[in-house]
Amino acid sequence: MRGMARLMALAAKRSAPDIDAQLRATTEALEGRVGPLRTLDPARELATPLRGVHRRALAELDGAVNSGELAQALAAPVAEGLCALALAQVEAFPGNLFWDLDLIAAAIVSQARALETAAAISHVQDQFQRMAALQHLYGRATAINFSYVHDFVYGFDWAKWVAREPSLHAEVPGPFSPRFLVYMHARGLELLELIREDDSKYPSLPDDQARNPFEFSREPPAEIALHRELARRDLIPVPTWDANGVRRDWSMRWREPFATRRVEVAHELGLLLSSGST
Repeated sequence: MRGMARLMALAAKRSAPDIDAQLRATTEALEGRVGPLRTLDPARELATPLRGVHRRALAELDGAVNSGELAQALAAPVAEGLCALALAQVEAFPGNLFWDLDLIAAAIVSQARALETAAAISHVQDQFQRMAALQHLYGRATAINFSYVHDFVYGFDWAKWVAREPSLHAEVPGPFSPRFLVYMHARGLELLELIREDDSKYPSLPDDQARNPFEFSREPPAEIALHRELARRDLIPVPTWDANGVRRDWSMRWREPFATRRVEVAHELGLLLSSGST
């Protein structure tokens, strides 16, 4: 109890200007590394700055019994988690192309809405830490070495997981639910074991070679063209640029064969590889 009280006191100490400055500085640091932060939202070019993501996420607390106290207590942990996640993404995936975080932040805050203040702080910190750790697990720091975090952020991994697990169909966990994050960690460890065994789909690769187990090109121009076209056709499983997705009914969304549709659109655009690439 004493530890929780200390946690709450520390969270409350951060002033709004300090939090705002941290969010602004992190956005500027990202832009300095990768240039303009693209969105997959068909209606605009740039992702929501972290200050806007933070503000909208905390709006999920409106109407909660203790909304004022909770918003004040979560302001700093949400900001710190957002910044840590964004920086983990750029460190693990320096070539990442799309930077939407709106729904991720809103979902984490929404999950904490019904909790007591100390438990809510702990939940927010834990979920952001899990997500940051996943970036490093799947990025250039390990043998997995994917080029982008797009399949996680935009729900391709989530839709595939739900489709493969009939036990989830009666009550589908959301795209950024704690249960899904636990699965993604376990799956990352499985991939590392497959790579150690020089699996045919996930073989060992030179350290400087990014991994592409897909049948379409994932070079940057191809990645941008393909996923913007998918977004235009509503074939992105999870529109992470839209924080209002926290109120979406996800129970049927996974039923669209998004992986198949992605290959079909890649074929239309002339982006299929002539043979499987690793």
